[in-house]
Amino acid sequence: MPNTPDIKWLDSGEPYSEQFQDYYFSTDGGLAETEYVFLKQNGFPQRFIQSDGHQKTTSIKIGETGFGTGLNFLVTLYHWLHTPKPKKPVHYIAVEKYPFSKVQLSRIYTLFSEQWPQLNKPCRVLLNVWPDSLRLQSVFEYSFFEQHFKLTLLSGDAQQELSNLLPEHKQSFDAWYLDGFAPARNPDMWQLSLFNSLYQLSKPGTTLSTFTAAGFVRRGLINAGFTINKVPGLGKKREIISGIYKGL
Repeated sequence: MPNTPDIKWLDSGEPYSEQFQDYYFSTDGGLAETEYVFLKQNGFPQRFIQSDGHQKTTSIKIGETGFGTGLNFLVTLYHWLHTPKPKKPVHYIAVEKYPFSKVQLSRIYTLFSEQWPQLNKPCRVLLNVWPDSLRLQSVFEYSFFEQHFKLTLLSGDAQQELSNLLPEHKQSFDAWYLDGFAPARNPDMWQLSLFNSLYQLSKPGTTLSTFTAAGFVRRGLINAGFTINKVPGLGKKREIISGIYKGL
């Protein structure tokens, strides 16, 4: 059976998670938050630029826990598309236990295109290939723009799916977007075992960021092996977390 989320539609048009009693995004500053929390803290879009002037180099691998509406993916794709050539290819690997159906996503992307017209093309590109629904423990994979931007979406429990990436993807990720619902709403996404998997999948120089500044999340990431900093937040959010794995 499909594993679509249980949501209600707010008067603003935004989807609200009934299961986690939390918002997926906000039309009031949601795009700016993604750019600040996830792209800026991980050094994008600057890291997309080829430093050696050649196009055939190793791709950048971005991991995300909590794909949700795909907003972080869409914004990342938008900035990659607007990065001057030559630019690095990207492999974006995300985990989502409750992926939206195509009908649900179409409704959300209509709102995205109205609120943030610059996302119109990324929304169309993804929606055109999105399956009607995704089953639990299934994989959706598609390569865009002459296979230079690849999406792999793993539908399942984040900890289990990250463990399944080992050993094939061990020490190969360049950046992490940690974007599950708030820890108080969805504690399973913020466990030490998950942080340890992030560590094993990271290499020296791998960065990460998240909207939460919860003390146990910060301590857990430090215990897993990351160097963590508290960073000024955006808008009403006082602080967020960014980090790096510096190696042994």
